[in-house]
Amino acid sequence: MRNFWFSLLLFTVMLTASLPANGQRVFSAVEEPVFSSGQDSLRFAQVNLAIRKAMEQRTTFPDSLMEEFRALRNRIVGYKRHYTPTAGFITLDSLKKMPDKSQVKSLSISTQKSRKLPAEVYACTNLQELELVHTRIKKVQRLDRLKSLGALYILNNKANGKFSLSKTKTVRTLVMRGDTPTLPRSFSPLVALERADLAANQLTTFPTGLSNNKNLKQLILSNNAIVELNIPVLPALEKLELVRNRIEIIPESIGNLGNLKQLTLNHNNIKLVSPALGKLVRLEQLSFYQNKLTTMPDGIYNLQALREVDLYHNEIERLDDRIGNLKRLELLYLSYNKLISIPEAVGNLTALTQLYLSDNRLVELPPALSALAKLKVMRVNNNRLFNSPTWLSGLTELENVDLSSNQLHELPEGLEYLSALKILALINNPWDEPSRDRLTKLAHYLRSKGVVVHIEEEE
Repeated sequence: MRNFWFSLLLFTVMLTASLPANGQRVFSAVEEPVFSSGQDSLRFAQVNLAIRKAMEQRTTFPDSLMEEFRALRNRIVGYKRHYTPTAGFITLDSLKKMPDKSQVKSLSISTQKSRKLPAEVYACTNLQELELVHTRIKKVQRLDRLKSLGALYILNNKANGKFSLSKTKTVRTLVMRGDTPTLPRSFSPLVALERADLAANQLTTFPTGLSNNKNLKQLILSNNAIVELNIPVLPALEKLELVRNRIEIIPESIGNLGNLKQLTLNHNNIKLVSPALGKLVRLEQLSFYQNKLTTMPDGIYNLQALREVDLYHNEIERLDDRIGNLKRLELLYLSYNKLISIPEAVGNLTALTQLYLSDNRLVELPPALSALAKLKVMRVNNNRLFNSPTWLSGLTELENVDLSSNQLHELPEGLEYLSALKILALINNPWDEPSRDRLTKLAHYLRSKGVVVHIEEEE
């Protein structure tokens, strides 16, 4: 219980300041809640401190204090992020003391009041990464003098006016974070830009000024407040992330991204999707996780390069037979929707390895699923299935099967012959008496083979 309350109290987020295998840095930040009134802010700090002290001293505190804490949390209107210099980067103070600055490859400049880069930076002739943390720089000048610079990280820079970047032919990665939008009007000075990470900038619209960046392959716009999308032509773009915004409509301009391979739109309020989505013929990964779709968008049925579709947590009631067009599809996530049936055409998805249909309203599974010879994961728990899938034993590649929490009376035949099986869940079904007897023996046999089996155990 103590851990639960402790998790409620935490209002800081620490992000690992390391260089992951994909070569993309993640930055250390502490999040501070913002309230609409100074009084709420002060009281939140006081209540937070009182509860923390009680927990540290292992003393009890009145329920009224926790109730007040919850009420204050509900009045949080946003967060401020306080970034810290990345560990392992040379600081400006250290740089000034170094006789040979050409050795420096990663430099972090923090809390500097000057409007321009310090002169010492330009002596770092082999500088590869430059980080600006809580600075006030208005223009990042003379970047062309840093011939080895490949990455520029700008974290909470307060330009106090228009912000701009000078021309460079070497910077391929730009990361910008800010509590208020201070993006440059144009990114075209970054001639070689391939990856722009503009997450967490309080943006309300799709950023302008990117249309001239013909080499841009990745654009990250997550954790903003974007409502409206006006997407320019970005001919080289392969990856677009728009997670946790306020988007309701995917417009026709989505069709401007003809080279896109990965589109992530999780945690929005999307209700309508333009058919122009179907123009993204190179798309391989598509995610609408936790939105407000009531049908699978029509454009999806044209995307024959798709390998993964995630539609978890929507309100989808039906699938079109055209889903059978997606011959390369390997992962299909449809859990937590309102599906009452699955079309036979799903049986045409012969490349499918994982199928997630849990937490819907399904009353039966089509026999055509028996054609999914490569299927390894099938989760259909928490539905209303009445008839057991008699064809299940024919899917010899199955590793993970969950039929829990349905209305199944008869245990499917041949489960013991699934040689690749690793996990089998069959709890919370109204099995008939013969099936109950078989179930106990089946569980004993499979467990002897190392399979994890979840069933109601007899006392």
